[in-house]
This record gives sequence, C-alpha cells and structure tokens, in this order.
Amino acid sequence: MFALLYPVLLSCQNLVTEIDPSRLPQIQSKLVVNGYLSPQDTVLAVSVSSSQTVLGDIVTDSVNTVRGATVTLTSEGKTVTLAYNPEQRVYTADARPFPILAGKTYSIQVSVAGYETVSSSCTIPKAVPVSEIKLDSNRSFSGPYIDSGWVYTVRAVWQDPAGETNYYRVAGYAECINRIPRTPTAHIDSTTPRVLLRGIIGFGRQDQFISDQNQDGQLLLSARGEVPSFFNYSFYDPTTQATYSGDYPYAKPLTIRISVLQTDENYFNYHRARQQQRQSANNPFAEPVLMPTNITGGLGCFAGYNRSTRVLLVR
Repeated sequence: MFALLYPVLLSCQNLVTEIDPSRLPQIQSKLVVNGYLSPQDTVLAVSVSSSQTVLGDIVTDSVNTVRGATVTLTSEGKTVTLAYNPEQRVYTADARPFPILAGKTYSIQVSVAGYETVSSSCTIPKAVPVSEIKLDSNRSFSGPYIDSGWVYTVRAVWQDPAGETNYYRVAGYAECINRIPRTPTAHIDSTTPRVLLRGIIGFGRQDQFISDQNQDGQLLLSARGEVPSFFNYSFYDPTTQATYSGDYPYAKPLTIRISVLQTDENYFNYHRARQQQRQSANNPFAEPVLMPTNITGGLGCFAGYNRSTRVLLVR
C-alpha cells in the first residue's frame, strides 16, 4: 500500500513551489476601528487595533490592540477626545458632555504613529418602540422521575415606519433571583444566598437581523427567541470569602427584556457578515465571507443604532 502512495506523495510535493518573500507584494498593516454610538450609552467606547498581514510575526493576542492613538469624535463643531482604558483595552469617554442624539451625524478620526490616519462618520437612527412581546411556552420532558420544566420562546412585534429603508437587530435576556448552593453538592437552605441569574435569549445568528425590504410600513415580527433553561451567575459570598460562578436553573418570577435596535446600514451589514463568518469558521467547504468596512484608510466599522426595550414578567 505504501508503495502505491509513495509516487502520489512525491508528485504532490513537486507541486509546491517556495517563493522568496521579497518577491511578494509588501502589504502594510492597517488600523482597525470599531465603534458603535447609541443614545442609550453612558460611556463612549471605540476599539483600535491593527490588521494582521499574511507575512509577519505571529501575534498571540486575538486582538492586536493599538495603544497611544489619538481618537476624536466630532459633531456640529463639538469635539471629544477618548482616552485609552488599559483594563478594557478600548478608548473611552463620558457620554454626558457629548450626548448621542437621534438624527445627528458624528465623525471619528484616529491617528497614531506608523499608520495612516483613518476616519469615518455615521448618523444615529431614531428609536422604534417595541409594541408587544409574544410569549409561548411548553413543558419539557427530560425522563421518568424527573420534574418537567417550562420552556419559553418569545417574539418581538414593532411597527416599521413607512417610506424609508430601515434595519433592525433583535436581542434580549431574561433574569431572576434564586438561591444558589455554594457547591454543586451543597444543600439549599435559608442561609444559602439569593443571587441574580441571567440568561441570553437566542434569536439565531442570522435571524436576529431584519430589514424592512418588501415589508415597508408593516407590523414586523421577529424570529422566535429561546429562553435558556439554565442562567449564568457570579457572586461573592462574604460568609466564606469566596467567589462562586456557574449556571443554574432559573426560578419564577422571570423578567424578560427584549430590545429592538434600529441600526444604520453599516452596522447591519457588518454585524451580519461577522455572524456569517463565525458560522463558517470550522467549515473547510464554506465560501469566504468578505467583511464590509466604512473606515476610510483602514478597516472596521463605525456605526450608530438606537435601542428600545420592552419588559415582560412571567410568574
């Protein structure tokens, strides 16, 4: 068998030609800027990193953060400079002196030594109220002698403004208060702490993005979002002086918060492409996803959105 494969292996090796790196075109690393402005934000935040060239040193960090950049936001003659936050590795500023308002246009400029200065702008969309949260439920069956629980799904309903092109993203989470054992085998009693648990509602990687194409001015209905059966928690217990974290079944009453983000086109296209890229990450047969950008001279996305939220209590 090896004798049959040996010529094939040799022929494959002969197809490989090593090229001197000096003969390849030199591509400079670019600044990658990501920032999303919303009237609901209390902190303005922009990440600045550098793109990874095909040829070059391998960077261990998942994001090649760029420090020492000058990041400025401008709108109607007013300017704010963002300062680098080493803990979060982003550039931030207080939003109160520089409020983000619907209908206003904001510009960004980022400059740092060794890179081309980049810029972009965005206009903040208006908020579209969530008209209703549709709740559906059914009993889950795990097996004999196991208590069945409730599985919840939700859908958001909102009125699309007529006569304009609109883009949306739907998101949400549920939270509750429950007693959590300090260890998986511990008994829950009156001394067990009551802590906040939170679970992200999944609307699907692509289903969370909706446009009003072919449904302008209509009542829009989101895809079904599934409320997880287990919520995440993290708390510090002063009794044991230890921090505990993990996931645990939710308890009623259950608070469900659903948000509809009206986004600009750049936000919509960029984040939808990111989700497509993540879906195909481990598929060798998937076609490559081209990431859109609206950063002049660089890469990334600078965009705006406006969020409206509706709350539903499940008892």
